Amino acid sequence: MKRILAILTVVLTISSCSVIDEDISFDPKDLLSGNWTFEYSNNGETVFKRTNTLPNEKYGVSFFRDGKFIERTSGWCGTPPLVFSDVQGTYQLEKTLIKVDIEGFPGNYHWRIISLTNKELVITYDSADQETDLQELMNLFNEIYAMATSEPCQDANDWSFTAYGSKACGGPQGYLAYPNSINVNLFLEKVAAYTQKEKEYNIKWDVISTCDLPAQPTGVKCENDLPVLTY
Repeated sequence: MKRILAILTVVLTISSCSVIDEDISFDPKDLLSGNWTFEYSNNGETVFKRTNTLPNEKYGVSFFRDGKFIERTSGWCGTPPLVFSDVQGTYQLEKTLIKVDIEGFPGNYHWRIISLTNKELVITYDSADQETDLQELMNLFNEIYAMATSEPCQDANDWSFTAYGSKACGGPQGYLAYPNSINVNLFLEKVAAYTQKEKEYNIKWDVISTCDLPAQPTGVKCENDLPVLTY
């Protein structure tokens, strides 16, 4: 009987400790701190997965406990093969709102946390009108880029290239290679829509750019299954 009472005492003690542990409050920054790698976007929500380090060739962000922030990005209108680099900045966490301030354009933006666990971060943009327009522009470019890189480059004769985007000072942002095996008409329609949308964005927000024009390619070659523009 004494042994049964002793066992019950231990069980009750463990149970009461568990309840106390659940009531302990913690700083959300502790859970947010770390490296997060982009997984996918859907219906305005962006999903990140926690990783030990930021990937070399994929979008990701790092939150530090002291408020420092790093964005690993290739920019929002690069020409493949993309080169990723780190943009330094800071962030503030106000309940579920992440206020990011980075060096360079667009300067700052806001993310609203939809859900946050030890393994997954889901956010949506909580932004001003200009940042919303910029995000729509980025999403459209991501669609174009996904189509352009959907096939490995093995035979340069199966590839073409097109100009895309609109610099504020005039002319295209650059040139993009694409495989002829995709739905080319749909792809070029998206490129045209993106170019027009960027032109409207530049006018609406009085964007300033350099007036130098990107060199026009003469063809495409394949290197390591990636298309590389030749000049």
